[in-house]
Amino acid sequence: MNPESTMKMTNETEQTVVKDPETLQFIENLLNTILEALEDKQADNIETIKVRERTSLTDYFIIATARSSTHCKILSDAVEEAVGKKLQYQVRQVEGMESRKWIVLDYGDIIVHIMRQEDREFYNLEKLWRNSRPAK
Repeated sequence: MNPESTMKMTNETEQTVVKDPETLQFIENLLNTILEALEDKQADNIETIKVRERTSLTDYFIIATARSSTHCKILSDAVEEAVGKKLQYQVRQVEGMESRKWIVLDYGDIIVHIMRQEDREFYNLEKLWRNSRPAK
């Protein structure tokens, strides 16, 4: 959880995270920076899914398709570089770099999934989060 966030109790078992305007602006900047980096390196079928109201794990999933394992790595590197340069912010965790079939970049409020087409079709994250609203 972000230190800028505050917890609001809605009942004994349910919690809602209320984020301050500065944090929300940072998340928006992070989202745009990631999307620009993916578009610049020609990621296919980029989809942003707002999951804030469905999970406490993150606010957004960004799912992008890479044309090959090499393209997967190129996209991942481009996102990390853009976020580091523009926002001076580092990825918290990276998974899948060894196989380069499905790379996950965890930025806390945004989780980026970069997948080859066959893996994207197989795991079908969009279907899992079908009831979430598209972000843009």
